[in-house]
Amino acid sequence: MHRLTGKEVQPVLKSQGHDVRRSDDAFHLAAIVAKQNQLIEEQRAELQALKTDLGRVKSELQDFKVKVANDSYTVAFSACLRNSADLTSDPRLKFDNVGLNIGQGYNPGTFTFVAPVSGLYMLSFKVIGATEHVRFAMMQQDGQLIELDKLLLALLDQHAPASSRRVSHRPPSPWYSSAAPQLQDAKRERRRAERQWLKSGLTVHKQIFQVANKAVTSIVHAAKTAFYNVKILACSSSKQLYDITNTLLGKSDSSPLPSEIPSSRLPQAFSDFFASKISTLRQSLDALPPTQSPIPDPSYSGPAFSSFQPVTESTVRKTIMHAGIKTCELDPLPASILTHCLDTLLPHFTSVINASLSSGSFPAIFKSAILRPLLKKPSLDPENLKNYRPVSNLSFLSKITEKIVLSQLLDHLEANHLLYCNQSAYRSGHSTETALLKISNDILTALDNNDVCLLSLLDLSAAFDTIDHAVLLSRLQNSFGISQSVLSWFQSYLTDRYQSVSVNGLSSSASPLQYGVPQGSVLGPILFVLYTQPIPSIAAHHFLSHHSFSDDNQLYLSGPISDLPRLIASTQSCITDLKAWMDLNKLKLNEEKTEMILVSPKKHLNHPSLPSSVDLNGSSIALSPAVRNLGVTLDQSLSFHQHVANVCRTCFFEIRRISSIRHLLTEDATKTLLCAFVLSRLDYCNSILSGSPNYIIEKLQRVQNHAARLIFRSSKHDHITPLLQTLHWLPVQQRIQFKISTLCFRNFDLSSPSYLSDLLDVYSPSRSLRSSADTRLFRIPSARTKTYGQRTFSYQAPSIWNQLPHSLRHSTSMQSFKTSLKTHLFPH
Repeated sequence: MHRLTGKEVQPVLKSQGHDVRRSDDAFHLAAIVAKQNQLIEEQRAELQALKTDLGRVKSELQDFKVKVANDSYTVAFSACLRNSADLTSDPRLKFDNVGLNIGQGYNPGTFTFVAPVSGLYMLSFKVIGATEHVRFAMMQQDGQLIELDKLLLALLDQHAPASSRRVSHRPPSPWYSSAAPQLQDAKRERRRAERQWLKSGLTVHKQIFQVANKAVTSIVHAAKTAFYNVKILACSSSKQLYDITNTLLGKSDSSPLPSEIPSSRLPQAFSDFFASKISTLRQSLDALPPTQSPIPDPSYSGPAFSSFQPVTESTVRKTIMHAGIKTCELDPLPASILTHCLDTLLPHFTSVINASLSSGSFPAIFKSAILRPLLKKPSLDPENLKNYRPVSNLSFLSKITEKIVLSQLLDHLEANHLLYCNQSAYRSGHSTETALLKISNDILTALDNNDVCLLSLLDLSAAFDTIDHAVLLSRLQNSFGISQSVLSWFQSYLTDRYQSVSVNGLSSSASPLQYGVPQGSVLGPILFVLYTQPIPSIAAHHFLSHHSFSDDNQLYLSGPISDLPRLIASTQSCITDLKAWMDLNKLKLNEEKTEMILVSPKKHLNHPSLPSSVDLNGSSIALSPAVRNLGVTLDQSLSFHQHVANVCRTCFFEIRRISSIRHLLTEDATKTLLCAFVLSRLDYCNSILSGSPNYIIEKLQRVQNHAARLIFRSSKHDHITPLLQTLHWLPVQQRIQFKISTLCFRNFDLSSPSYLSDLLDVYSPSRSLRSSADTRLFRIPSARTKTYGQRTFSYQAPSIWNQLPHSLRHSTSMQSFKTSLKTHLFPH
């Protein structure tokens, strides 16, 4: 297309046989040419505008691609978007800012997504209408959740498709990549120097090779040090620290497996064994003759727990952040991707959880578990399947749902005082340490009165696996006021569950779980606690004290040594009734593994009337010289000598392990490892050692001193106090006082266990004194002996607390109290 000129007009007219010379025709033709030129100019302008628009569209498309890569989320939708009230309707859902339409399910003319359509859509995910339909679709029971999982998997396959690759038997070390270029150059130079030396044999070439070899060693050492120190400081759990330490030590953390069974049959062999073990145990309990319960179940007449409260997105997020994002094969997305997609998936997670709570149904897709066999102890025979314990993995969203249910269940139990006061598991402010403080206080009080105490530690076989569902649901309803949709939810939660065993990437067939509460679940332990709630009443009926932590039950009874036959008879009668109750409730009391110890003052240890064993239902239980209870070793005189020796031995073993890799660690990384593996053991239940002789505390102090010197690589002759102050580590004696003081402070903010608060008597003077205004003092009870009476918590706690400054005792918060207390306890 080009402009016409006057010179071109005349030849054209001649070729057509016209001889027009009149001026009016010339003007007419000129007008035509001018109009044509104007049209050409307009078309050229339109073409330029089109090019500009095309460039702008291309730029916007590029910007959109960048935005999709950085800001947008890929969302998968189920094909079954139905109205909860009318399952035959097809609601139309409006969306905003659709970037990519795969499957043509989105109609750009009406701005609607028409159900049912299956596809993947790149959306900014702003729902304009029909939000209730979206919520119902995303949290529909069973089938809808399966569709959500399938589509998330399809989404993962679209962006990160699975690919196979050949893996070397000797994969590169994890620290290698960061130093690869520099290390390769150094190795190349070392090889060149070595060849030159071998060829010439000259001393100067040998020295050049030695320098090159040292350079390679230095680079490797620097790379290892940098890599592992960053890893150690970034660890969030002791398990991760333990794995990294084993890696540095060249040890494998994998559990051995039976070698006599073919690997292809191993998962099914484990599955059959675990299933047959529980089935055989239940059959033996079902075969027992029916008996009468020693006591009736308590009835509840307070406020009922009949419906769950819906949760918000913030509550779900808080629960997830507190629990941590951990996934397994049952989850459609791995933890690394789920972490980045949490903001997008959080509304769907919340909808799924609320649907489950409101409908009183636990989704079937959450009822599957994967078991992994783990050798109970490294010293056991790996060929015997009895030596393995099943470790269960559940899906991520199922555990989050359970945690939310657990929170509301505990609120109901605590508000109505339905939990047994001496049950220390799964309760805020309660722990194994508080439980052991109560038990040791009672025993030391008996020894201070020159009495003896018979302590029994009951053992249950597969405690969580034989629970009868009908009995549990009945007890939840009658004894704890759980009814209506909440009771229906728990019934759905317990029934129709399946599990399979996974070994080395191979899985067994799924087997049903007909009994028990799910292993590895969040709700399983608390349900077991509620199931065994009548046990304390049976113990009280025989005048025995009882304390429990989950399935660990302790019975003890004290009295004069002359009444020892009565103590034994009462204990025998109590355990007999407990066995009858357990048989009726399908629990297996293992008398052979039940332990008993007779704790007495030292002067009675060799008394001729002390028996060597106790008969329990035909089984002879030997009285042990020491028993391990909740991680603490209790001896016959409750001196804790053996416990301290065990702690020191374990700590020095860990110090030796860490010292062997100290050359690869910085001071901060070494401190992190020692805090995780050594100081944590020194601090575990250290409050029970309060009032112990100095030589016992000094043994633990030597452990801490070795740990501090390892961090700074100092000599054993260097003074230890400056090192501890640099590390901000309280000495062992002060750490014990710190623990006791915090327990006392909790007595005033009402967060202390009731069984410890009952041991403390707030001081109130008989007449008005200047000190009467101080309401935060405890009365110190009298104690007959320093060896026993002055070591009780009821004596040590007031003695330590009352010595604190007035301002410290009247701190306004636990955090400020701990900060000031640590400053006060530091040696000056």
